[in-house]
Amino acid sequence: QWVAVHYEGRKTLSDVQASIMGRYFYYQLANIYITVTAGSIYNSLADILDRPSAILEILGTKLPTVVGYFISLLITKILAGLPVIILRFGALSRMLFLKACFRERKMTQRELDEVYREENLLYGWEYPTQLLVIVICFTYAVISPIILPVGALYFFGALMVYKKQVLYVYTQSYESGGSLFPTACDRTIFG
Repeated sequence: QWVAVHYEGRKTLSDVQASIMGRYFYYQLANIYITVTAGSIYNSLADILDRPSAILEILGTKLPTVVGYFISLLITKILAGLPVIILRFGALSRMLFLKACFRERKMTQRELDEVYREENLLYGWEYPTQLLVIVICFTYAVISPIILPVGALYFFGALMVYKKQVLYVYTQSYESGGSLFPTACDRTIFG
């Protein structure tokens, strides 16, 4: 956020979130695909050195075998990522810290309000995770359709979690008028 405000000179909150969304999405995408491609190249290095002219054919047979990695990534997001969002570790840790520090005396209403303060939904951090999952599902749907039920399970869980969070936890600090949606569509298609 600091980079978007001070270095890029973004003025509005929606523009800052759009900048964060772009950088974070491309970081996640590059991180995942570079890791997978490098791992596939490393595992098939002997074959590539034996037949350097067939590098695309070798990678074409090795890359679909990493769908297990993406399935485990999605399962991890289902079993660890979504519960972390529900638990709100920031608020939970603040509450536990204050209760541990001020055990002897009662907390004032201002201290309690600070613990239970409402949070803003930071689209720049939340949107890229959803976009990455859908890009992974779209990419591997043709190669290995087994990823589709796991992706559907993730999105069902995300629907339940984010619906609860948006209705009862998050507050709206700005109105962007849906300005991030075209960007999200572009990233989904060309991601």
